[in-house]
Amino acid sequence: MALVMAFFAFGATAQVVAVSNGDFESWDAGVPASWTTNISGNVMVGFFGVPVSVDFGSQSTDAHSGSYALKLMADNFGIPSTDYNFLLPGVAQLGSAGQFSVPLSTIMEVVNGGLDSLGEDDFQSLATLLNAVASGEPCIQTPRHVSLWVKYMPDGADTMRVIAFTKSGGTPVSYAMYESSETMSDYTHLEVMFDQPGAECDSVCIIVVSGGMTTSENTELYLDDVTLVNYVDGVEDQEPMQLKIYPNPATEDFTIVTTSSKSYQYKMMDLTGRVVAADANVVGPSHIDVRQMAPGVYMLAIEQNGSTLTRKIVVR
Repeated sequence: MALVMAFFAFGATAQVVAVSNGDFESWDAGVPASWTTNISGNVMVGFFGVPVSVDFGSQSTDAHSGSYALKLMADNFGIPSTDYNFLLPGVAQLGSAGQFSVPLSTIMEVVNGGLDSLGEDDFQSLATLLNAVASGEPCIQTPRHVSLWVKYMPDGADTMRVIAFTKSGGTPVSYAMYESSETMSDYTHLEVMFDQPGAECDSVCIIVVSGGMTTSENTELYLDDVTLVNYVDGVEDQEPMQLKIYPNPATEDFTIVTTSSKSYQYKMMDLTGRVVAADANVVGPSHIDVRQMAPGVYMLAIEQNGSTLTRKIVVR
């Protein structure tokens, strides 16, 4: 089973910070308190709005600790009994989310051509989907990791993702991302490190996704005991690996340099989780060409010697 964790200086003390209902023991009408497991809103067909709703989560007694855990599965999104009905992967988000209103034409363009097919008007309409992203919750201390226990039974090529970010004044300041297509038939502990663990923040958002856009209805993910982790008592500000990434922001390319002679692998993903660059068994510097990438924010996940580190990459 995969264990993703960072190693810190000898003598550091881990301080576990609770996440609201991170043990999923509190439920209301089949919905976990303090979490969003559904998406709802209107799909606009001409001047008419068709209400749609999907619910990805259910209460499970297959728990890591306590009595309950959250079970995530895919659900259909769109207009029932039509060709405009799509299977979406299960999503759980910390905090509450609002509703959206998006034209059917915009949804079809995304399904058929991806985000690159959208025009300016489409992006203005798609912006209302931001209401479906949960608000997260206030954080008093800057977290270094998200800690969680998962069981994952992917069907086919499904890949689970953990995405987290801290915000200050509504602006994201630190990111964490983890993905795996590995079957975890027993509860497995994951610790996913933020790329800027020292950045001051006032809130934290956590999103767990059970699969991709070509997900299977048979994929299952169980989630339990979600917490944030800080390290105190004189901890040195060490990372699981020492590396440099430059230039960042990048316009033509950027370089990854590690101080270790051991091999590593990397994946660069856009904020939808799509892999835009990857390589494995790399020794020495890596040069990543970004000239064909759309300007924006990307996440770079680097794995070396059992540790995973994420970094935010800005392409201009």
